[in-house]
Amino acid sequence: MGESLSDRIRGFDHHDQAVVPTIHALLADLRQGCPVARSEAYGGFYVVAKQDDIVTVAKDGETFSAAVRGLGAVAMVPDAETTRAPLFESDPPVHTGWRNVLQDFFTPPAVRRHEAFIRQVTGQVVGEVAPRGRCEVVGELAARIPSLVIAEVMGVPRERQHELAGLARDLVAPRSVQDAHRAGAGLVEFLRAEIAERRDREDTGGDVLTAVVHAEVDGRTATDAELLKYAFLMVSAGFLTTVDTISSLVLQLAQDPPTRRRVAADRTLVPKLIEEVVRHESAVAATGRTVLAETTLGGVDLTPGDRLLLAWGSGTRDEQYVDDPAEFRLDRRQRGRDLGWGAGVHRCLGMHLARLELGIVFDEVLTAMPEFEVEPGTEPERTYGVLRGVRHLHLTWPV
Repeated sequence: MGESLSDRIRGFDHHDQAVVPTIHALLADLRQGCPVARSEAYGGFYVVAKQDDIVTVAKDGETFSAAVRGLGAVAMVPDAETTRAPLFESDPPVHTGWRNVLQDFFTPPAVRRHEAFIRQVTGQVVGEVAPRGRCEVVGELAARIPSLVIAEVMGVPRERQHELAGLARDLVAPRSVQDAHRAGAGLVEFLRAEIAERRDREDTGGDVLTAVVHAEVDGRTATDAELLKYAFLMVSAGFLTTVDTISSLVLQLAQDPPTRRRVAADRTLVPKLIEEVVRHESAVAATGRTVLAETTLGGVDLTPGDRLLLAWGSGTRDEQYVDDPAEFRLDRRQRGRDLGWGAGVHRCLGMHLARLELGIVFDEVLTAMPEFEVEPGTEPERTYGVLRGVRHLHLTWPV
């Protein structure tokens, strides 16, 4: 007799890389048989697998809080478990105040002001890589571009952007928890210095980090601990998710030559390419919520203090709304919700920037090296956890 579904999920740990090969199959089983499932890992939490349930939670900030302990990535920021980051871990109405502070930096017209910089950085990186005929995508391509873009958006001076970019890149696929902590510690000290410098600088409305440092929300400004956690999460949200999306899409195109050649021949398809990869392999795989009031979700009774793991990468593949969800298709018609960018008040604030950046990256890649494939003898290695991406991906192409 095989394990029952409840037995399989009882020990589920989303940070355990042993789940990577079977994660989509497990989540598909949960959607069909146990859409709100209990895991005993980390003191117990519920995995929420269906799109409707995920949206219900994401849109109800009075019943479900975005502040949750113990389900996120390895805590690298001091006092991370006892500090709420502005925006990311706040609930309405405080969240609304923070979003109002930041939203003007991420409107379509605002992000287009970064277009020339993104094009310059991307052209330089791709121009260095293309003549080689081979590369390791994650480290040599995917991580180099977003690290500089997030530094620019946060207002890091140009002469220090490569320093921040290097620290951020060290967070990508660390070999061990110890390496992750070392990388995180360096980034924390860099961000701490940037925050201190902005404390003494007048807010001229020029960049995201300065605006957050000086903003007054809910009758007060953020503490240094809150600002540090916010800045760390800002780097993670703006950098790591983009690295993972670039890597996942390069892998998809390397294994799907007809789609790659179709888009290379018709660049008007690039936006559809981006939306489909965000659905197919959602970079934000799972985020937590804390139950604030007694409620029922998916037939399961919940009490205050219960923790939920919203499996966004499962909601984007929900068979109720997505036909043949494991297939990568450019011609999909939208049904249900576009969960690849989130839902509710925490829907991705930077999605217009991400779309612009991804569009430029793949325009440049498909121009410089349109015929690439996974290097023979190598095996791409995927990741899973809070984020879904690729740890290593070796490519070759003719030069």
